[in-house]
Amino acid sequence: YPEFPPALLSPACASLCLQGALRALHRSQSPSCARFCRALIGCLSQDSPAHDQSPLLTSLQDPDRSRLLEAAMTVLDPPGLRELFRGHLRGHLRGVASHRVANHGLQRLLDHAPEDVVSEVLSELGPALEEPLARGHPGVILALLGAAQRHPRLQGEALRCLFQVGHAPSAAGPRPLCVKP
Repeated sequence: YPEFPPALLSPACASLCLQGALRALHRSQSPSCARFCRALIGCLSQDSPAHDQSPLLTSLQDPDRSRLLEAAMTVLDPPGLRELFRGHLRGHLRGVASHRVANHGLQRLLDHAPEDVVSEVLSELGPALEEPLARGHPGVILALLGAAQRHPRLQGEALRCLFQVGHAPSAAGPRPLCVKP
C-alpha cells in the first residue's frame, strides 16, 4: 500500500482532497479504490498518542481524521468493514456512540455494514442506546434503525432495544422520555 505523508491526513484542505479522491475512485468503479481505502485506513491506524486504545479509535475522535475515516467507510467493501469493526471498534461501541465526533463514524459504519456486523453492533450497543441519546446523539439510533431496515432479520431485536430506551432502571431514578414545552 502507498504511504500517505502525515501532512495529507490532518489539514482540512488535504483531507478534503483525499475524500474527493475516494469518491471519484468509487464512482469510477476502479479496482484502485479498495487499495486506496485500505491504505488510508492503514495510515490512520498507525500512530496513537493514547497507548491504551486503538490508533483508529483515536483517529475516529479527531475531527479532521474522522472525516477521512468516514469517507473510507462509505466506499469500503463488506469484508473491509467487517475487518475494521472487529479489529478496532468491537468492545468500544458505548464510548464511540457517546463521543461527540466518533459517533458520526459509527453512523457511517452502520450505513454500509453487512448484516453480521450490524448484528454485533446491535448486541453490544442495543442495551445501552440510552447513553448516546442522553449525550445528544440520536443519529446513532437512527443509523442503527436504518441498518436494521436494510437487514430485516434484525428488525425485531432493534425495535426491542429501542423500546427499552427510557425504561431501564437508573441510579438517578426514572427520567421522562420527552419534555413538555
